[in-house]
Amino acid sequence: MFQSLLIRLKRTPIFYRIAIGNAIIIIASAFVGTILTHLLTDLSATLWHFVIFVSIGVLISLTLNFIILKLSMQPLNELKQIVNGIQVGQADVQQLSLDDTDPDIHQLTVALNSLIIQLQNRNQQLQILSERVINAQEDERKRIARSLHDDAGQALSTLVINLDRLEKQVPVNNNELISKISSIRQMAMDSLACLRVMIYDLRPAILDDLGLIPAIRWYAQTNLENVGIQVELSFPDEFPALSQSLTTTLFRITQEGVNNIIRHSHAKFVVITLGADENEVYLHIQDDGQGFTTISSGNNTIDKDHWGLVGIQERIELVGGKMTIKSAPEQGTRLSVYAPLPKAEV
Repeated sequence: MFQSLLIRLKRTPIFYRIAIGNAIIIIASAFVGTILTHLLTDLSATLWHFVIFVSIGVLISLTLNFIILKLSMQPLNELKQIVNGIQVGQADVQQLSLDDTDPDIHQLTVALNSLIIQLQNRNQQLQILSERVINAQEDERKRIARSLHDDAGQALSTLVINLDRLEKQVPVNNNELISKISSIRQMAMDSLACLRVMIYDLRPAILDDLGLIPAIRWYAQTNLENVGIQVELSFPDEFPALSQSLTTTLFRITQEGVNNIIRHSHAKFVVITLGADENEVYLHIQDDGQGFTTISSGNNTIDKDHWGLVGIQERIELVGGKMTIKSAPEQGTRLSVYAPLPKAEV
């Protein structure tokens, strides 16, 4: 019977719960007050006795009101927590289950659960779409790099060789023609060098041939040292084999991080650390540059003008990882990404 009464009370609207609770308090206070008045009259109580008993009565009334309000507002507190979770970007929040509660709150819960389901579905669709876009981008990079290497690269290489042969066939006394051929050959060589840089930026062959660590070492040293930035690389002696998608993700993050340092940081020194433990692989890129003011948005801490960081975050989240940024003006920047390692099959 008590359980049935409790369930019925839970399903009573909050307004009526509070009204019933306060009515009980008023009735109880009047009853207790009548008894105390009768007792105090018989005992010839002093003023202090009245003050003490009135204070006790007020304290009991406030305590009971607090308990009633807290119990009545509990479903609203749960709703508040779920809304706060959504607000800070937790898309995978658990749905509320408040069947035995205020009918109005139950209706609000149903609507909120529907919104949560829609949000989760939308996030899953966006994640799938983002993954497809990134994979398509990588495939297109490979195709363009291969095409440039096989077609334009071979054509420029052949042009340089033919110009070199032609230069040797020109009579020695024809300095003007030799100078023109030499100038054209140099332009072709410069174009070939620029083309190779483009090919390596699109898809460095070293990443496919030698792996992640040599590719990061080559890219960081080549690009940072060319602009006068000292770089320190910290790699483990033994590094686990990673999937192709995770390898590409970590290299692209390094590429974006290095490019951001060159374009924005005015740094003099950079430390790149790559490592792994039993459960995850991590990558840290830290510089001593000018830094920037970050803006907190849920679980993310990024600057509104650094859209490259958004791309990094999307890439690492697609492999189940996370990104953190620590930066402040004139205190440098530390970019860290963590990704889970696949569990070894038993």
